[in-house]
Amino acid sequence: MQEQSEIVETPENPTLLERVGEAIIVPLMLAIIAVGFVAVCLRYVFNGHYALFWSEEVIRYAFIWLFWLCAPILVWRRAMFTVDVFVNMMPRAMQRGVAILLDLAVIVLMATFVYYGWVMARVNAPQLSSALSLSLFWIYLAIPVGSALIIFATIARMVRDMRNGTREAGQ
Repeated sequence: MQEQSEIVETPENPTLLERVGEAIIVPLMLAIIAVGFVAVCLRYVFNGHYALFWSEEVIRYAFIWLFWLCAPILVWRRAMFTVDVFVNMMPRAMQRGVAILLDLAVIVLMATFVYYGWVMARVNAPQLSSALSLSLFWIYLAIPVGSALIIFATIARMVRDMRNGTREAGQ
């Protein structure tokens, strides 16, 4: 049981990772909504005369980055890469062992994504997007950046859990 003086990471008491993520993710999501709303209004209110030809591309690429920036927070909260129905039926010691194995598997998988995501970003760098003429390097860069952040979140959570002697925060 945790002492009352200990600070437990919860949505009401977010960690630095969650606060930084929120500072980036919330404005990005609001921008996606705003661009989509303006694009639809201009297309239908003005019969397409003022359509934002680039809006679909901006929204698509922003959603790609949004996913890769949200994923580390979900990993930190153990809301991703986990099926805990069977794990919760196991004895406590076995749960910790399975959690460590799964965390190591996530790190290996994400390290693969970092490497090949970087390769893909470099290979696609000369290619430009159709509407924005933006190098696709910046879009593909979301994969290695997000994967590296997932590795960081996984390692930080493993360290936290080992210090606390728990499998999940708050247990």
